Amino acid sequence: MIKKIFRHLVLAAWLAACLAQPAALAAQESEEGFSGSLGMTVVTSPEFEGSNRYRVRVLPVMDLSYGPVFLSMGDGLGLNLVPAPGWIIAPTLRYRWARKEKDSDLLRGLGDLKDGVEAGGIIRWQPGPAGLSLKVFQGLGRVDGLTAELGADYGTALTEDLSGSVGLSAVFADRKYNQRYFGITQAQAGKSDYPVYDPGAGLKYVAATASLGYDLTEYLELGLWTQYKRLTGPAADSPLVERGSADQFISAISMTLEF
Repeated sequence: MIKKIFRHLVLAAWLAACLAQPAALAAQESEEGFSGSLGMTVVTSPEFEGSNRYRVRVLPVMDLSYGPVFLSMGDGLGLNLVPAPGWIIAPTLRYRWARKEKDSDLLRGLGDLKDGVEAGGIIRWQPGPAGLSLKVFQGLGRVDGLTAELGADYGTALTEDLSGSVGLSAVFADRKYNQRYFGITQAQAGKSDYPVYDPGAGLKYVAATASLGYDLTEYLELGLWTQYKRLTGPAADSPLVERGSADQFISAISMTLEF
């Protein structure tokens, strides 16, 4: 039942975007223009989702848009077909990261999980400093599983050069997703000391996020970002997470050039 609901949400996001296309195309001429930001960030995060061990990585930051088309590290490549103020309704493709057995001692015997592409949609309503969003993504090809994320956030200028935001989110995952990332198959159990675990669909995690951005110059911004995530349901019950931790902390500091 939950899986069917998730798939209906994906379909709804795509249909809403397609039905809105005529109005979007009529308004795009006035919205053409290239803008965005590029930079680098230093991220401290768990070795994998559910680990109690952390690593530091240097990653690129990218948030680009040209008219209704956008490309970002988090939301992927999308086309906003509703250019009305405060609204985004966009079919989207995004990258899903691989998980390598060598990433952590806790993954020994579990094998590698390949990377791949997810297809889905984003619906966002932001009439002012507060916003609500729904993101639904289905794995394609060699990556399995569907997720749906509900989010709420609030952002505001704190001083002339300093801005801040806070947010809350909850992510649901279907059975295939949880089996892929939190399940333990018979073959994996034979190669590791984990028991067999066959999770179903359910709430994957709830999270709280906060960020600050400081304008060093007209175009250069220093950013701070942190998130606390609590794994729940079938994910938290996984032997992998029980040996690691359901409490996940991520923090990042970034430098971006805005244009």
